[in-house]
Amino acid sequence: MAEHTSIEWTDATVNFWWGCTKVGPGCDHCYAEAWAKRTGLKWGLGTERRKIKSAVKLLYRLHNGASWWAADYYVGKINPTAYRRVFIQSMSDLFDTEVPIDWFAEAWGHICCADRLAIQIVTKRVSVVEKRLASINAPAWPSHAGLLISVVNQEEADRDIPRLIALKAKLGIPWVGLSMEPLLGAVILKPEWLEALDWVIVGGESGPGARPMHPDWARSLRDQCAESGIPFLFKQWGEWEVALDRDRDDPDWRADYSNNYIDRGKSRWLNLAGGSGFHGARFHVVRRVGKKAAGRLLDGVQHDGMPS
Repeated sequence: MAEHTSIEWTDATVNFWWGCTKVGPGCDHCYAEAWAKRTGLKWGLGTERRKIKSAVKLLYRLHNGASWWAADYYVGKINPTAYRRVFIQSMSDLFDTEVPIDWFAEAWGHICCADRLAIQIVTKRVSVVEKRLASINAPAWPSHAGLLISVVNQEEADRDIPRLIALKAKLGIPWVGLSMEPLLGAVILKPEWLEALDWVIVGGESGPGARPMHPDWARSLRDQCAESGIPFLFKQWGEWEVALDRDRDDPDWRADYSNNYIDRGKSRWLNLAGGSGFHGARFHVVRRVGKKAAGRLLDGVQHDGMPS
């Protein structure tokens, strides 16, 4: 939780509590859980969440400083009314049903009041959003807040994107989007989804046990967004970079791999299905180099699209 953050798509983070429970494959190597283990905090199903008393104070410090921040941040630019972006619950989930309902009600009330900020909410629990808000008799969705859902593969897309779009229409959410990090497979976005989405964030996995991301998964989403005019942000490759970017049918790939990519297990095969076999199209070799070295350029271009 901080007034400034290195997360590429936001400016600050506020956490009203710590703790969460894994709910899908994207949670397998959760960075927040790893942090909790290092610091001795409890994590997982049935464990008590830890309330952060300083969260409210930080939120209003960001809120009250919004005007001077915008003026300072946009020196020389014609955008004096830009809102500071604040990611709510970067280390947990605002709609976690294991959180006491009074904690949620308090947090939601402060979120609604902080209307000088551009609030960014990310959830893996889109199915309970409406029920959770109804349980506290929440008023209309605040016009300064948007909602992103985590989608890591086609199965989650098919299940949750229709729910997100329905919520956007029913609750009057000003903008909605997808946080596709870690991206674990190819995802095709249906035309009716693309008409309703306002933002797509894509990124590979970082940290211990990180799974590599096939470049064509990211390229496909970039191209789908470009065709539909949806802002696209490529956050990172994660721990792995593409070492050999060519089709499996290229007659020279075996010689090139043998000559240049024997590195004592730091590289691995990766096909379009996410497996390590030679079957399937678009066979690649990926190499683990670390998040910083892998960077965030997709085909040499930095993508920083944002919803308006």
